[in-house]
Amino acid sequence: MSNQATAAWVGVIITLVISVWSITVARRAERTARTERSVREAAKVSAWISTTWSVSAPEDDSQKSNILVIRNSSDAVIHDVEATALMNKREATFSAAVCPPGESFATWKPGGRFAWELLASCSELATGNRGSRAFTKSPNWKLVSLRSTDAFGARWEYRSGEGVTLVR
Repeated sequence: MSNQATAAWVGVIITLVISVWSITVARRAERTARTERSVREAAKVSAWISTTWSVSAPEDDSQKSNILVIRNSSDAVIHDVEATALMNKREATFSAAVCPPGESFATWKPGGRFAWELLASCSELATGNRGSRAFTKSPNWKLVSLRSTDAFGARWEYRSGEGVTLVR
């Protein structure tokens, strides 16, 4: 084999190695970008514990209640929602089959057959002449964790103080 033929084969092999390496790097970058987008979408779902009251009778304790607020800022419904919260130092678990985009709330009803009412839009609080304020200082009223499945079937979990992680 002549020097020119050897040089041509070496050039082909080097080109092939660089092409395979470039494709591998591009696929890895695409997977990383897709994962980062998924995590950003999952982080668009949040929740907290609030108290509500009647605006017309703010001192009337019988008009006060405690709620779980779920904000789904994504463009799609989330499924199989499970929230664990401390409600007056007691752990309470909320579950819903779906949660639409927007802000929704469920009222905590301790001691009843169901501890939580069904999800309703937070706009109902305003139209129902109700005020709302998140618990921000008491460790006795807080969200512990929130799990949900996104529109692509990925299961996400938020844990207080740890952030969002992919469960499966």
